[in-house]
Amino acid sequence: MAKLIDFTQTIEPFQISFSHVGMFDQYFRSVIIHTHLNPALHRLHASAMEQFEVKTNNTFVPHLSLLYSHLKLANKKLLMESLAIGSPLAVTIKEAVLVETNGGPDQWQEVIRIPFS
Repeated sequence: MAKLIDFTQTIEPFQISFSHVGMFDQYFRSVIIHTHLNPALHRLHASAMEQFEVKTNNTFVPHLSLLYSHLKLANKKLLMESLAIGSPLAVTIKEAVLVETNGGPDQWQEVIRIPFS
């Protein structure tokens, strides 16, 4: 926990803007909104991977999840077509939130919130 707190002390709040709705054949990325390319976010991700010694072959896909589900492709397409997302859509990220993700989303527990400087 101390390592996470130390890591976040150098992070300034930053903005993320969103580009388009998408979908994956994955429960946790069923229907999402992709972010616009954000070099600062990619640098932060790379720094965190190094700091916490995370090794993965997974591609970093910054997004906002709209739905966790095993919907069929046709239903996802209908849902995506019905979404009216205002533009520009952006959020300011002001804190890191550590969440224990054992079990399903309804069982997840927030462990700590750490405001950025």
